[in-house]
Amino acid sequence: MTRTSLIVLLVVAAPVFFSCAGKKAATPHGGAVDTSGPAVSGLVVQGDNSLGRPGEPDISQIPAALEELAEMERTGGYIPGLGLAESNLREKAGDYAGAVMAVFKELSWAYSLGAGGVTRTAIDEGLTGLLDPAISEQFSSVAREEMNAAVHAIQAFCQGHWEEAEEKLRDIYRNADADAFSRWMLLVCEMEKVPGEGPSRENRSAYGSIRARYDSFPEYWYRGARNFPAAMAGDYAERCINLAPAGPYAAECRIILAQTMGLNSADAVALRTRLEIEALISGAINQGNPELLSDLLPLAALPDNPSTLYASGAMRALAAGGPFKDWFSREAEKATGRLAERLLYISRG
Repeated sequence: MTRTSLIVLLVVAAPVFFSCAGKKAATPHGGAVDTSGPAVSGLVVQGDNSLGRPGEPDISQIPAALEELAEMERTGGYIPGLGLAESNLREKAGDYAGAVMAVFKELSWAYSLGAGGVTRTAIDEGLTGLLDPAISEQFSSVAREEMNAAVHAIQAFCQGHWEEAEEKLRDIYRNADADAFSRWMLLVCEMEKVPGEGPSRENRSAYGSIRARYDSFPEYWYRGARNFPAAMAGDYAERCINLAPAGPYAAECRIILAQTMGLNSADAVALRTRLEIEALISGAINQGNPELLSDLLPLAALPDNPSTLYASGAMRALAAGGPFKDWFSREAEKATGRLAERLLYISRG
């Protein structure tokens, strides 16, 4: 029986990646990055599993290819398919623990960004499936041992068993790069295992030092928002929201952001980041449609805070005349309390 690739076994949880890998993908900063360059072409998951001639992978090329993939992540930001490319390479090299981690990284990134169909449950089921004897018997005893250890470490992390996860990750991935995904997970374990105390200065410094590789990863910013001092937490929360406003971490990050602004947790649902405010303002201007600003009205009703004041100033700049001024005036007539006062101020232009 032909052994099934780890990529196929794990990515059953999110088959969309088979169509994403090896194509141009948009980055959070705009533009696109082409993953079909020398380090990636023929290595991802589009049928050609070789580094050299088909069926004859050149193992000597793998370290250089892995290094190039890491540099792509550090300089261009992570894009769909890079984790699968890394997993493919590591499996060829016999690094099964590394291959499992690389696919988990791919799925974690997708979940963090709110990709459809990628849930924590689906990811856990994919990991658990690797422990099934019917699956694991396709691999050598050494491969099975590595895979099982990696799965247990990752599951401990996902379940919030921080001390267990830290111990297992440190043992399995002790030779990983300083900014490898396993290293990020270790730093998270160090922060999360002492709730309320906050990470040490050394931990915060180490966390910041790997930022280049995780700049577009919402969970990187979420974990910092949860654990860093208030002066830093707001910035981390805002970055997480901007990357994935409908993602799984956005709601909690809005609460964190609200608290750093002196608001109540209940106010968080109305809170918008500066980037979100600018996007709504730009959309309304471009379409000449003041109704598109309706999402900012709950924000305008909040007590004084930086987000509300910024939104109020931006809307007031639109109220010099025309449909925007009329719309603000009509909304002010319907509103009560603080919102009515703010809209009257805005409508004066």
